[in-house]
Amino acid sequence: MSASKTPEISEVTVQQIVDLGNETRHYELAFPEGKRVQFTAGQFVAVLCPHQGKVIRRAYSIASPPERSDQLDLCIKRVEGGVVTNWFWTLKVGDRIKVHGPFGKFILPEPADFDPLFVATGTGIAPFRSMIHHLLKSGFTRRIDLLFGSRYETMIPYDAEWRRLAEDHSNFHYLPTISRPGAGWTGETGYVQTKIEPHFGKTAGRRVYICGLNEMIQAVREACLQRGYDPKQVEFEKYD
Repeated sequence: MSASKTPEISEVTVQQIVDLGNETRHYELAFPEGKRVQFTAGQFVAVLCPHQGKVIRRAYSIASPPERSDQLDLCIKRVEGGVVTNWFWTLKVGDRIKVHGPFGKFILPEPADFDPLFVATGTGIAPFRSMIHHLLKSGFTRRIDLLFGSRYETMIPYDAEWRRLAEDHSNFHYLPTISRPGAGWTGETGYVQTKIEPHFGKTAGRRVYICGLNEMIQAVREACLQRGYDPKQVEFEKYD
């Protein structure tokens, strides 16, 4: 069995494709039998997409925990006119593609001696899915919070999974907030940045991780700083 610690190009096989709604899909990519690729929760890979005789690279955060070193999960939203995302939509189970990695420094320290708050919108959830599963699998006992913002309640990737984790782990807390709720929605409403003050006002012993588009990141970061968080307590990775 081989295990890679440094970035390398690997061929992977599409093992499963799950439609998450809102033009978003979950892809499970399996390494060849016997191969393992070691990565740290929060890192990403570059997908190598063949296009008109050239190769286009696109970075995607790994959405699976490092404990599953025999596969990579990706969470991808289809972009209108996007060469790589539309190519992904043509893939079928059994197809083989190439990825290069892992890369990235948007990771948790070891050990994590704080209560992490993960804030995301859209596919910004991907690195946090890796981090949260890793923390829970490793026996992390401190409080973990996931704050996820969406326009509609039908547009939350992995919603049922988060709810199951919250039921199974008393230290994991899931707070989705909807900016355009339907008549049947009874949970939080509004944008993620408006939830920092009422729900996460206690700054001691906490660190905030934010992932998504830059406008949201800056709004959440500003809300944290206004509440009294030290800039060193707030880390982020933007997708635009």
